Amino acid sequence: MKHFGILIFLFFGLLSYSYAQKADKIIKKPLLKYENSFGITFNSDGWGLGFRYGKAKTYFDKKTWDISFLFIRDTKQFRYYNKQDNSAKSFFYGKLINFYSLQVLRGRQKIWTEKPYWGGVQIRYFYFGGVNLGVGNPIYVYVVDYNNVGVINLERYDPNKHDLDNIWGRGPFVKGLSSLEFHPGLSFKVGLNVEFGTYQEKTRAIEAGFIVDAYAIPVQIMAFNPAKQAMFRLYVAYRFGKRYNSTR
Repeated sequence: MKHFGILIFLFFGLLSYSYAQKADKIIKKPLLKYENSFGITFNSDGWGLGFRYGKAKTYFDKKTWDISFLFIRDTKQFRYYNKQDNSAKSFFYGKLINFYSLQVLRGRQKIWTEKPYWGGVQIRYFYFGGVNLGVGNPIYVYVVDYNNVGVINLERYDPNKHDLDNIWGRGPFVKGLSSLEFHPGLSFKVGLNVEFGTYQEKTRAIEAGFIVDAYAIPVQIMAFNPAKQAMFRLYVAYRFGKRYNSTR
């Protein structure tokens, strides 16, 4: 979280540069009504992928759909290895589920400072809100059966039964797909988007902000930490896409 705070600070430092550009002549180019973009996001608790579709109301204001899929981890999780068998897969001791979040948000993007005629940067601020479906995939581990020599069983991780003395290694990812946990909720995202480049038709941008998730069913990723009703994360993202005037 500390490192993300530094990144956000540097990001906002670009604002001072943008205000210096206001002295330059700004020429408004023809309005391109539609905008699509893809992005990769690095969160304070994981990473994700996203798609965004916007339709301009005016030159400065755009209604936007924001869809993201996030891979969320607990910041306290620690990887362990089986020192007796190098073929055993590493595991996160105490981790109950792999957690993912599908977010479908609706909101606005608005231009804060315009891009000069020669290129430079353009800064937009945005705010989105909408629904969020959290999905938990239970963790399975291989466990040594000390009552039967040489027997290793595949079991769903249970902190009351399994510890570092009897866990042999991580089980297959697909094993937990038959018992997925669902956590419906709401999400809110706000931040700044710094677009750079010369061509209006192509978009390249660095983005930073924060996301708040609230779940109807609390989420517990680690066995020894309390379940969370809400999650807060900082993020930075790289986005790329295009603008156009035809929906074809």
